[in-house]
Amino acid sequence: MFAVDIASFGSRHDPAVQRHLRSSIHRIVRESCRAVGLSWDACYSEDRGDGLFVIAGPEAGIDDLLGPLAIQLLAGVRRHNRLANREAQIRLRVAVNAGYIQFDDHGATGVALNHLFRLLDAAPLKYKLDEVSGDFALIVSHRLFEEVVVYSVGVIEPSSFLCVPVKVKETLDRGWVWLPPTPGSVRSGSGLDVEVAASDEQLLGLLAALVRQLDQLVQRRA
Repeated sequence: MFAVDIASFGSRHDPAVQRHLRSSIHRIVRESCRAVGLSWDACYSEDRGDGLFVIAGPEAGIDDLLGPLAIQLLAGVRRHNRLANREAQIRLRVAVNAGYIQFDDHGATGVALNHLFRLLDAAPLKYKLDEVSGDFALIVSHRLFEEVVVYSVGVIEPSSFLCVPVKVKETLDRGWVWLPPTPGSVRSGSGLDVEVAASDEQLLGLLAALVRQLDQLVQRRA
């Protein structure tokens, strides 16, 4: 399961902007799921105003959420921001967890789902996103990091995660945060500062790794 939240959504007071952001994030999530082979019809989702949470269908593996999906969400956010004015920019927080979920007449419930939202609301996740002036931040549960991420050979290297405390309501735990590269500047041979989209270059590298991983997945399922 995963949840997404648009940072500083409430600071956009124009209702039209809020509707646009809500529509955009739903579209980005749906397209990202489909891009990594997750059937949207097989997923369960609930709107949360400034975001949503999704329980992946039975065909999904946790590796799909911890690497390929995160990269697709990042790419979707950056495509959106490239054409959006400042008021309509998206800075996205994403949390990933796994566990037992039950359903009742009102929707999904369970300890694992509660923990997912504790991760998403963790102060260090918000601070890290603000600290780097970035557009994307991912947090995964300590359990998933120890049992899955550490042993994964995939798109995002385990060494690029940072352990942070998660102290929200009754929850006292740890989570692991990943921040993608952000645009920077380099000095050209002429001595002039030239803006480069370092994040885009590294994102292309990550996407190339994603393609290789998806090819391997298709071969395994063939």
